[in-house]
Amino acid sequence: MKPAQILMVIMIVLGAVTGSTLATVAYLNRRQSGRINQNPLVLFQGGSATQNPSFEQPITLQRKQNASEFTQFRQRFLESVKRRDANFIRAVSTPQTKWSRSGTIDIETYKIDDSESNFWQAMEKAVGAGCAIEPNANVAEKDADSDVWVCPDMALNPISNSAGQAQVGILGENVNVRSQPNTRSDIIVVLSKEMVQFDTETFTNLPVSEQESINEIEGWTPVILNDGRRGWVQNRFVYYQNRDYRVSFVRSRGQWRLRYFLRGGSD
Repeated sequence: MKPAQILMVIMIVLGAVTGSTLATVAYLNRRQSGRINQNPLVLFQGGSATQNPSFEQPITLQRKQNASEFTQFRQRFLESVKRRDANFIRAVSTPQTKWSRSGTIDIETYKIDDSESNFWQAMEKAVGAGCAIEPNANVAEKDADSDVWVCPDMALNPISNSAGQAQVGILGENVNVRSQPNTRSDIIVVLSKEMVQFDTETFTNLPVSEQESINEIEGWTPVILNDGRRGWVQNRFVYYQNRDYRVSFVRSRGQWRLRYFLRGGSD
């Protein structure tokens, strides 16, 4: 091979090596600057996922993370309620927390230092039955990347239960309707987030002491199913719009706060 040809081959090889090196350096620089991310989900941020429809949008991942954070907080909150920890309730409350629609009462009205206060059962029932995102909540000091949560999760049609208590909502999933007001009786059917009729006739015929137990979380509510059968549901899974409470939580400045504790009907 002539010297000129040898020189040309050497130059071609050097050029290829140099180009490959520069490409590698450029790739590493882009990767360090965040322009290239090995997580394919990030490629769809702010746009469509048509390039690979099998991946979820990042906002879904963010919502899952927020839900996980709230679940952990809800568990701590529920444990504090079961302990009757008044200091914890005060710690997560703010001057903006609403305790009535009219604003005429405050936290001390509920006598939370008394472990026998009705506040504790009402709060345990609301938070223990599950919570859902409140999509249209307008909260001024809400963290931008957080959702507002409301408890219990009432994914039901509006409840019509005035003085006659026509209907009640079944809270949660896979709730047992039993033949008698105890956990040893037969299960008639299992319901999830459904409306059932309040059994006024059965309730009226109960002794007064048993009628009063309908206000207790461990008590039982007589119901009539859509097919006409009668049964009983434990009170912790039954929502009375005019009597039971709704609770809302919001994350503000990195901390979960109690937004409101309001009775379903009026103050």
